[in-house]
Amino acid sequence: MMNTRDVAFGASKAFMWDAARINLPGGKKSLSMSVYPVESAGNDARGRSTEYLKGAIEYFSAKWFIYPYPCAVNEAGIAGGMEYPGILFDGITDKGKELFWVTAHEIGHNWFPMIVGSNERRHAWMDEGFNTFIDVYASDVFNKGEYAPKRDGEYAPGGGNPADEIIPAITDPESPTIMTNPDAIPEKYRHPLTYFKPAFGLILLREQILGKDRFDYAFKNYIQKWAFKHPQPNDFFRSMENSAGEDLAWFWRGWFYNNYSLDLALISAKYVDDKAQNGIQVVVANKQPMAMPFTVEVKLKNGGKERIYLPVETWLQNKATTFTIPTTTEAESVTIDPDNALPDVNRKNNVMVVK
Repeated sequence: MMNTRDVAFGASKAFMWDAARINLPGGKKSLSMSVYPVESAGNDARGRSTEYLKGAIEYFSAKWFIYPYPCAVNEAGIAGGMEYPGILFDGITDKGKELFWVTAHEIGHNWFPMIVGSNERRHAWMDEGFNTFIDVYASDVFNKGEYAPKRDGEYAPGGGNPADEIIPAITDPESPTIMTNPDAIPEKYRHPLTYFKPAFGLILLREQILGKDRFDYAFKNYIQKWAFKHPQPNDFFRSMENSAGEDLAWFWRGWFYNNYSLDLALISAKYVDDKAQNGIQVVVANKQPMAMPFTVEVKLKNGGKERIYLPVETWLQNKATTFTIPTTTEAESVTIDPDNALPDVNRKNNVMVVK
């Protein structure tokens, strides 16, 4: 195959084989194949392996960059999860959502680092982190979300909210940063810093900072610009900024080069001139070095809710900001980050009863 950086194969007299057509953008075609022993047959085991592979490739191709190879093979073997151009190796006993997740993840490596040829031995986060990020969304769309959501569990060790579960990796004083060379990262930090933190950082960038449309445009441009080339971290940073039209140095510095913490705190929430119809004056402080845009929600006594969004530029010159939410009826409470989407190290100061 053209433009391949490595090669691998598997062989066994016990292999069963099945295949299906992959439909790619522009009318192009490829072939999804699976080989596995009879012990792994059946739709509750390897019988859907080819379907999983086809679905992941069709999604990645439509969303980011067209799969460039004539076929893709999913082999059930003794390897628990390994990837090469056009072929991946998963465990014989994998099934159900675990099989889909590992299939999407391993074939996703054909985009990072096979197509976008970053050096995973030096910048592992550009390999595992980027790929973990894209396979989160593959789970959202496959078979109308059959195995969604994949925001946590596999990559957030406790299986809960990833915004909370990344906090130990940020606040641990012994933790290296994402930009640390892989062979200098102790094993206990390898997974959080190589897979989880960079992937969750891109989710924050997409869902909280740039918005989905701007992020997708910029990320797709990065992939197309660096396809079959060898980008360094700064190439990624500059490419995203150029396409998104925004200076993101604060984010790269805080999330990738450092383990800055975030602690947004409600200082006060009270009616303007003590009258509910005048709106609510809110004071929010940023108590740690990390900056983030944030949402504030007001819960009204009539059962309604109102939200406002403040951009990251709020923190350019101040550690605290005062603003008025234009409500006209009585309110119960004000909450920062009501969806718990930000990695706030102290959520206890995020809610306040309106006085």
